[in-house]
Order: sequence, then structure tokens, then C-alpha cells
Amino acid sequence: MQKKSEAPEAPEVRKENGIGKSIGRLVRAVVFLALALFLIICSNNVLRQVKYRLQKGAFPSFYAQEKNSIDIVTIGSSADYRYIDTPMLYELFGYTSYNLATAQQPTSVTRFIMNEAEKSQSPSLFIVEAREFVHLPESKQETAVYCVSDSMDLSLNKWLMLCRGYASWEDRLNGFFDITKYHGFWHDMKGKTLPYWNNRVKDEKLSWKNNTKVAAINKPELPSKLDPLPLIEPNEKALIELLEDCRKKNREVLFILTPCEYKSDIFPRRAETLRTMVESYGYKLYDMIRDENLDLDYSYDFYNRSHTNMWGAEKVTRALGEYIKREYNIDTQHSDAVKAAWDEAALRNREEANSLGADFIAEGDENPEIDEEDGEE
Repeated sequence: MQKKSEAPEAPEVRKENGIGKSIGRLVRAVVFLALALFLIICSNNVLRQVKYRLQKGAFPSFYAQEKNSIDIVTIGSSADYRYIDTPMLYELFGYTSYNLATAQQPTSVTRFIMNEAEKSQSPSLFIVEAREFVHLPESKQETAVYCVSDSMDLSLNKWLMLCRGYASWEDRLNGFFDITKYHGFWHDMKGKTLPYWNNRVKDEKLSWKNNTKVAAINKPELPSKLDPLPLIEPNEKALIELLEDCRKKNREVLFILTPCEYKSDIFPRRAETLRTMVESYGYKLYDMIRDENLDLDYSYDFYNRSHTNMWGAEKVTRALGEYIKREYNIDTQHSDAVKAAWDEAALRNREEANSLGADFIAEGDENPEIDEEDGEE
């Protein structure tokens, strides 16, 4: 008996099958690309933490904080994170705060850091440690941008920050896709960097970096009258951009200058220009160098010419907290979980501080211009 041949598929059926196969291929391609991108981002986050993790830990810990749990965000260089003891600020005044600071932080990145902070937090106050606006030389404006971008999530804000910081497309792309810089770190990778796979790792010290070394420095002389000196062009441009952006977005911002040693009147003269520019936009500058009530001992409270040790930082933190309490109205109400976490951090910080002793530095033993932890961990 002759077998009947199957009837050919109708054109409509063939068309539907073709569309189905195309959709299936498209779905598989999308899934493959999404998985590849996920693995690249995870590798990116892990590899960049292999070295210089001290400078790349700010954002991962900040991203890991509970949403809208931070009252104050501070931004700046090591003149920020070596002076402001965040657990102590909470212990004494109830303010939850976070230092989004990196070594020699370029002035051009400040407004982009604020944008990044506002993605997950609604701080009542931004504090900008403005020393770099006063004396960061033009030659270092680009070199430290990576210290900031390397710990940020991939985003349009990060790309715009890199475009503002670098003229070269190669530098911009290397900053955006960190793996192009750090792919050779595989052989140095250790298990402690794996938790950074999603760029969310909490810091028990809550961005505070203490130091127990002691070095005597010279107390700066403060002339009663100064002729203002203009800021260098890149810093002036960055400051104007920042002030315009903050006024446009109705941000509450306090600018501060933390105490340090300086050898000429250039620093205080530029500080006067900074004050004039900041106040012209309705903001305040708290020049702590000129605060007579800040009783710093320049023979004990510093570990080099540019940074306080933990005992100097305690005095600075107290003075800053009193200033904030006097000049700003900050609501410190938080959930029980947030309070418990900060209570624990403050207690741990106090116990550690009570257990540490001073490590005196003999004159000439350390380069006073360098923060020894601004480099590799």
C-alpha cells in the first residue's frame, strides 16, 4: 500500500515557525550577552580591589549602607578621612556620616560624587573638605581621578565624571572599564577580594581611617590681614561648576579647611578667595585653621604636616560636630536597625581608641608630605 505524502506546510505556518526560531535565537543571544556582561562586571569589581584597596573601598561600603540612612556625606582628599571620625561623630552628636574621600581627590569630581551619593541617600548636609581647591597643583588634576572612578558602579554619572577629568578617549575608557587596567592582577588575587563581586562590602570603621603615629609639626602663622590670591584656573573652574550645580539642586553644603602646616602665605591667601566665592553663593566656609577654640597640639596631634592622628582627629571631629549643631538643623531619626548598627560601630571604635598607644616618629624618619596609606595597602 502506497504511503501518502505529507501535505506541505501552509505559508502562514512556515512564517510563524520562522518568527519563533528568530525570537528563540534573539532570546538566547540576549541571555548570553547579559551573562557575559554580568561576569565582566563581577571580574571588574574583584580585580580592581587586588591592590590599593584602601583607596577603592569608599564606594563599595557606601553602596552597602541602608537606603536613606546617612545624614551627612563628606567629600575630599585624605584631609577628610584622616580628620573626621565618623563613628565618633555619631557617638557625640547622633549624626550618621560617611567620608567619600580619596587621596589627592581632584576638584573636578566633587559634584559627580554628590550625584552618586544621592542615588541611594538623601543627606541633609554635604561637607566638602576644600583643601585641594586651594593648593592641588594642575599637574595632579588627572592622575587621581582613577582613585575615585575605580570604586564606582558603571553608570552615566561615572562616564561623565571621566569625560570631565580626562581629555583622552583611551583614559576615559580605561577608567570606565577598569578590567582593561587590572586584567593582569589575576595572579595576585586573594580570597579577600571575592566579596567585592557586586561592589557592596560594608566597612566596620564606616569610612574612618585612624592613625596612631605622632610627629611634631610647625603651627601655621596666621596674619591678621591677607591679600586674596586667585585659585589656579582648573580649581576655580571646578569650584564654580560645583557651586552652580549645588545651588541649582538646592543642596545644603558646608565647605571646610582642616588644619595643616604650610610654609608660605599662598595657602591662606587662596583660602580667602575660596571664602569669598563660597559665600557669594550663600554657603559657609569653616576655616578650622583659624578656629581659636580648636585647641590642637601641633607637637602631638599630627603624624605628618598634612594629617592629624587619631587624637587630633578627635578634636577636629568634636569641633566640626559643634559647628554643625550650631549652624544646621539635621534630623537624626533613624530605624532601630540603623541605630543598632551605628551604636555597635561607635562602641567598637571607642574600645579600639582606648586600647591604642602613640607611636612617636623621630624627626626625619618619614616624608611629611606623604600619607603612607595613600598608596598600596
